[in-house]
Amino acid sequence: MSKIKIVSEKELSLLSHKDCVRFALFCAEQVRDSWKDIPECVAAIETTERWLEGKASAEECKKAAYAAYAAYDAASARAVHAVAYAASSAYYAAAYAAYAVAYAAAVAAEASAGKPHLIEAQWNYYEELLHFDDIAEKLLLGEIV
Repeated sequence: MSKIKIVSEKELSLLSHKDCVRFALFCAEQVRDSWKDIPECVAAIETTERWLEGKASAEECKKAAYAAYAAYDAASARAVHAVAYAASSAYYAAAYAAYAVAYAAAVAAEASAGKPHLIEAQWNYYEELLHFDDIAEKLLLGEIV
């Protein structure tokens, strides 16, 4: 049985900074049940979402990422890392595209370890982000019903 390949840094480098952050959030949300009761993780996700809306600074995302990482618990290590990496992707997206890509890839790896159905969902979401303009154009032209 062959192992399903996760979305790599190479593929993610084709996305905009904000789309890398969206991808990281998507992956972190895939393991929501593992972090939803950890207040620092919830705050990190909310801060990252606010950053995408232009309502939080990169520095706020950095602080939220550090707080989530500090909430590390062996039972939910992968989930906490996924959340911290997602917030970090927003922080680094402000100035360092390569770091945003690396953190988004790290979230994908943490969230999907050994779970092919999550990897498949990540690929589907990645394709949507990558081809959003084409999809939107087809919707506007009525080519997709």
